[in-house]
Amino acid sequence: MSSAPTIPDKDLKHIQHTADECIECGKCANECLFLTNNGSPGQLTGNALLSQENYIELAIKSYDCSLCSLCSAVCPVGIDPAAMFTRLRTDAQNKNIFDLKKYSPLLGYEKIGRKFPFKDNIIPEGCTTLFFPGCTLPALFPDATKAACRLLKAKDAKYGLMFDCCTKPSKMLGRSIFHENCITELVNTIEQKGIKRILTGCPNCYITFKEANPSFEVASIYEELLQQKTPLVSPYLTKATIHDPCVTRFADKAQSSIRKLLDKSGVIVQEMDHSRERTICCGEGGGAPFHAPDNAEAWSAKRIREAQKLDLPMITYCAGCVNQLSPKHPTVHILDLLLVERKSMPKPPPFFLGYLNRLKLKITARMD
Repeated sequence: MSSAPTIPDKDLKHIQHTADECIECGKCANECLFLTNNGSPGQLTGNALLSQENYIELAIKSYDCSLCSLCSAVCPVGIDPAAMFTRLRTDAQNKNIFDLKKYSPLLGYEKIGRKFPFKDNIIPEGCTTLFFPGCTLPALFPDATKAACRLLKAKDAKYGLMFDCCTKPSKMLGRSIFHENCITELVNTIEQKGIKRILTGCPNCYITFKEANPSFEVASIYEELLQQKTPLVSPYLTKATIHDPCVTRFADKAQSSIRKLLDKSGVIVQEMDHSRERTICCGEGGGAPFHAPDNAEAWSAKRIREAQKLDLPMITYCAGCVNQLSPKHPTVHILDLLLVERKSMPKPPPFFLGYLNRLKLKITARMD
């Protein structure tokens, strides 16, 4: 006879709540291939509560999920399956029941971003505002990152710049203790420098810092650009649609600042069927390409179909989303569109060149 599952109290609360409150309306499953193939949140959790074997199976299955939170956004009774799956991943790592070997490239990318020569702080005396571009933006769009740095410096000669990693990959893969130690150390370093406000260039960094509840203000670079009096470049696109990264699903201020920037620059925006709070994942979310590539491809294809339906290029504010979507549909990063003089849409560089771009940008920033 199977024994009752051993579940940490804090996780049991979420699982039991999902099992009890799910009304089997099907709204989340209608939006999500993972739930369509595996059952509703209520069915999954109800089954997991029956035995240890079932619970372990669900903890492992959580790695098939993109953690995009669309299920949470459409749930009429306020269930948050994405948060529950994130907790399951943490327990899977704490119990050593799921090997992260498949994710070695992603975790290696994170590790490199936290060490010399990629890690660096350029914080002048009296600095109170810090730009934190993240890892992928300077790797794929170094010209745009450099232009953003120069705009900030023109406004405030004492602005600071930090090259580091927020360790979001570890957080989403269930390495919560490692992530919490890293983000606490990072926040403490920023606070000790007397920083009052950080500007993030990456939506994952934006949400990760927000969730860390630091003493300093966390804003996106796009909010700052809205206040800039310096004119931006004339964009080569006059009409486009916006892909909101799933990590900013509930970040209305970030979503609105993007649209205001494009309106200010004369770009006409036509929304896709899924946008803002109901946006869909580019396919990269949750590390899905490494473990559930079919799910990742299905998300990418769905997003691209919506853009093709409008016959418009996509503008997004996540470098990872550009990298995922641009090979199959014209997709550009908003910073590159509005800060770099171009006649046509650039293609992201090969992965290995991203490391070189980050090093060159760091050297240039120290010389400016």
